[in-house]
Amino acid sequence: MSYPYLQQGDNLPAVGVLQKLLNRTGARLVPDGDFGPATKTAVQTFQRHHPPLGTDGKVGQNTWPRLVAGERGLQVIDCVDVFDPSLESLEATDIRQVGGNPIVIGGMSNGVDQAVAQIVRAASPRGVFLLRFHGHGASGIAGFSDGQGVDGEHMSSLHTGNLATLRPILSRLRSIFGPYGCVQFMHCSTGRGAAGRQLLRAIARELGVPVTAAVVDQLGGGLDTFRYEGRTFTSLPAGGTLRDWCQRLPDFAAMSVA
Repeated sequence: MSYPYLQQGDNLPAVGVLQKLLNRTGARLVPDGDFGPATKTAVQTFQRHHPPLGTDGKVGQNTWPRLVAGERGLQVIDCVDVFDPSLESLEATDIRQVGGNPIVIGGMSNGVDQAVAQIVRAASPRGVFLLRFHGHGASGIAGFSDGQGVDGEHMSSLHTGNLATLRPILSRLRSIFGPYGCVQFMHCSTGRGAAGRQLLRAIARELGVPVTAAVVDQLGGGLDTFRYEGRTFTSLPAGGTLRDWCQRLPDFAAMSVA
């Protein structure tokens, strides 16, 4: 499964879920979504009990499966706009190589509707942990099926100008998320500026989960398919802070660290 790649310095809802998972192995972290020194130490302690993982304090495709052992409500779904062939050869290929099965959309009008329909079909009844979109973007714009991320009206991108029209379509995603659900737009600069904040706040309210996007350009490919390259903005569905959201997450059942 194409889990997110997390390391010290990340400030994300997925980090709060990671902290809850570490606590079930005996760590005593205060979940706040901030991957700081204490979280890194807890990761290294866990990795030390599983020697093949190494002790780099980073959480990627090897460490995640150990941490989530026995938990079935943590599905990751990736949706990739492959109208740009580079996104097929980079992001979609990277996801498949780690055992993921990306939903690929490209070259069509109404791409947002098509993506939502396929996501709903793919969602596990146990709940989605992370819904991640890959494509091109700009401030307040996320491309779904146009290979560009522009604010045209073919409903192939999601942006502040068509959000009211697409809201009933987006609302179908609300029911797929489990208690740890969150969304990441991996596009370039989607969360940048006033338009980016407006878009993410509206989506978070509609879906009832935190929504994160980059505020800077993203190169993609390799590890960068699974992590942000630089600053991000996260909007929470009920306002407040990321720490508040993390504190409300339910605990996982305890597990042995061995």
